[in-house]
Amino acid sequence: MKRFVAESIVGTTLAGTRRYRLLQLLRSGGVAHVYLAETDAQEKVAVKLLRPELETRRDVVARFEREALAACRIRHENVLHVFEPVQRAGMFAFFSAEHLVGVDLADVLASQGKLPAWRAVRTIVHAAAGLGAAHEAGVVHRDVKPENIFLVHLPDGREQVKVLDFGSASLASDPSPPFDKRITMTTEVVGTPGYAAPEQAEGEPVRPSADLYALGVVLYEALSGKPPFAATNWLELLSLHARVPIKIPSGLSPALSAVLARCLEKKPEDRFAGMAELADALRAVPEHKG
Repeated sequence: MKRFVAESIVGTTLAGTRRYRLLQLLRSGGVAHVYLAETDAQEKVAVKLLRPELETRRDVVARFEREALAACRIRHENVLHVFEPVQRAGMFAFFSAEHLVGVDLADVLASQGKLPAWRAVRTIVHAAAGLGAAHEAGVVHRDVKPENIFLVHLPDGREQVKVLDFGSASLASDPSPPFDKRITMTTEVVGTPGYAAPEQAEGEPVRPSADLYALGVVLYEALSGKPPFAATNWLELLSLHARVPIKIPSGLSPALSAVLARCLEKKPEDRFAGMAELADALRAVPEHKG
């Protein structure tokens, strides 16, 4: 196949359920290119296009399709709005989503080290609301991490939290096993080892409580400036999450320390019953503001 140049299709139109004129290449990743596009109704959207050279990789295609399908099931202000499942136009597979302006939490932490406690708590409250909506729709994210929590810069100066990237998600109606080999061909664990719940690390079925644990790890990192464990390889990281208790950072109120500790319990049944309960608990801590 002739090498595809992402910029070469800027100005062209992709026709799926709607028509999308590609205006600008926003970014390119290992799996996809993302474009700013305009519909016939002059609505600005983002178009995520699978790299054509990866079309023969069944695991990659399955993850790309899963990302769009899972997100389409969820309608919540704290989840990226994906408009339709994957569409095809000639050699291209793509889907469209709302266009976001902002930065992901990973970049914020990389530049600032950690967040003020009030901002960390507020961010996790909103992320919990989005993930709770996903769970109600029968979707478990399975890869909650700072890179997948986006902080949108709204025109009025406010910040809105959006949960992104459902490519590793499990769907309630999906007949595939807990670890779909089309999506994860090289390991038996779906997700990112540094945020994997103990049951996820052990290769057990992943339920909503695993997302709650991972969100607790994100909260830990946002409050302390670093994840709870460091290791030389991903197997060691998984082992640490599965077996070693996490020490709660100092300097937090007793209430926030208790909430964080409960999120990070090794047994799923010892964590909060759901995202709504977690959000309510966080709203009650002294660090919460607005």
